[in-house]
Amino acid sequence: MADKSEWQCKHTSLAFACRIIRDRFGEGAVDAVAAQHMKNVRQAFAKRVADGAPNDMDALAEYLLAESDTHDIEVIRRDDRLLELRVTRCWHAEQFRDMNACDVGLKFMCAGDDAMIAGFNPKITLERPKIIMKGDDHCHFIYRLSD
Repeated sequence: MADKSEWQCKHTSLAFACRIIRDRFGEGAVDAVAAQHMKNVRQAFAKRVADGAPNDMDALAEYLLAESDTHDIEVIRRDDRLLELRVTRCWHAEQFRDMNACDVGLKFMCAGDDAMIAGFNPKITLERPKIIMKGDDHCHFIYRLSD
């Protein structure tokens, strides 16, 4: 996983490139690039599973709750069919907010949560009633495993 200096360089480059793309070709072009990125994220997680990585709720929790210097995460509820989390600090949102580029962060970082879970396990749904990148005071993630 990238460290903060690598992430910061990627975020800055992404925000800069998206502004140029939007100014030259319109918001639809940025959306097309973001859609391709989401496809790549979904495929990367699907490949991990195809290569034998577990994709149950315990594996999801292990992945999401791994030690991180970019997020502060609290577990609200956790069982074999539900994982509910509150993210009280998101360094990525801080970075995009500092660049006045939360719109880019939503399209390329936050949307990646949906793409990740789609590739990880299509029987798991994600609901996010609150998102820091949108201005909320925390992110609220609710992952549910359906039958």
